[in-house]
Amino acid sequence: MMLASCVTRFETDAYTITVRDTLYREHVRNAPGNGGENGTVFPSSRDTRIFRESLSYDSTYERQYPAFLRYGGIEFAGMITGSSNLGLSAGILGLYTLLDTTNLSTLFNTGFQSKGSQNSLFKGRLLRIVPVEYQLHWFDEAPNWTIGWSAYESIAADENSDNTLRSVGTNVYVRKRFWFRERPPYLFASPFVGFSLFPSLYINAGAELTFGSFGGFNLRAYAGLATGFTWSDAISAGTKSKSITTPYIGLGVSALDFINKVSETQHEWKDYLHSAIEMSAIDIDILDALAGYDNLFKVNATIPVSGAAIQIATAHFPLSFGDGHWWAGTSLIKFFALGFSQATFSTLPLRFGYRHYLLAEDLTFEPFIEANYYPSTYADIGFRLRLNTFHDITFGLLFGYANGSTGSFVNKLLIAQGSSHPANFNTLYVGISFSPKDRMLTPERVKELDKLVRW
Repeated sequence: MMLASCVTRFETDAYTITVRDTLYREHVRNAPGNGGENGTVFPSSRDTRIFRESLSYDSTYERQYPAFLRYGGIEFAGMITGSSNLGLSAGILGLYTLLDTTNLSTLFNTGFQSKGSQNSLFKGRLLRIVPVEYQLHWFDEAPNWTIGWSAYESIAADENSDNTLRSVGTNVYVRKRFWFRERPPYLFASPFVGFSLFPSLYINAGAELTFGSFGGFNLRAYAGLATGFTWSDAISAGTKSKSITTPYIGLGVSALDFINKVSETQHEWKDYLHSAIEMSAIDIDILDALAGYDNLFKVNATIPVSGAAIQIATAHFPLSFGDGHWWAGTSLIKFFALGFSQATFSTLPLRFGYRHYLLAEDLTFEPFIEANYYPSTYADIGFRLRLNTFHDITFGLLFGYANGSTGSFVNKLLIAQGSSHPANFNTLYVGISFSPKDRMLTPERVKELDKLVRW
């Protein structure tokens, strides 16, 4: 219930309903004789009884509204910090080099050759997990002020971990939004000031430019200055604690990150605006490559699968041409393995497909084509037969063809006994899919919801 209250605002209307009823009963006893001769008027024999009843009872109706102005999943950014040290090689969005072996130092005795940290342009990285923002009611209810925080925040200047400021649930930010586009995808600037208490004590001030939210995806630009120190370093160094000052500019991306205007929080959840026909937190596929690759799991027993795939933060968007059932989309990261040596990792793959409804909205047939370009490079084409349970859970069957290379990712990064060499693959595959947090909408419903919003 506490978590629900962070996302949903509940309003309850209480009514007292009163029902009043009046019942009339009449009884007539006929007088003897004709009663009509010579205009004689006889006394009336009619009896009338009136019964009045009143019933009152209470009734309640609960409405549910979005409670947040921002509720995010994960946010990455690559930053230019001006540091003279070697950088993290975080890349333009802080995401692309996560598991690129050409930019990583040797991890966990993986045994592969690495160039280590490089003197790249984007030396630093910003990372936020579960950033949230709510309306700030100060300044006489002035519009577009927000207050928020993150479960985890990291601001790294370069490869040296001593030059990294971190916060675990103890940061607070105040922001002011200035809108350039007030319809999705939004475009707005937000100057901010914030501070953190632990494990680093620091102040972070600057501005962000946000383009989104589109199916939970946002592109962000940053400029700011963070300064402070880490408590553990201060304690070990006594009074000579190291001060960390990091000026930065950068570009980033966030996923499962939903942004509202104040006006959107006045629409009930049932009328909430959606820009994507599918949003999924995680998709899990169990795969079997028909080429007969060695099993990824390296179990002694023979099992009818050779690999697996995991997609994190997926969004598919409707396209306007044709009958409206064409879509394009991406995922934040994707792990795709067809065998022990054929394990790949990619960021922000490009995906295009078509959705055909076989049985109302319950059963869909979706052919697709996908391009993965970094750090693994391969193409994937196939189709998915999917059952929608309407409880944000879907099941499916998968058939496809994949061709490419593991590139600069080797699965020894994730699996201690994994392969330490790049590999090529070219095979058909089959699989079953399970998505425990997968919300699907029809293109018609997305258009209908857009018409309900009053801008």
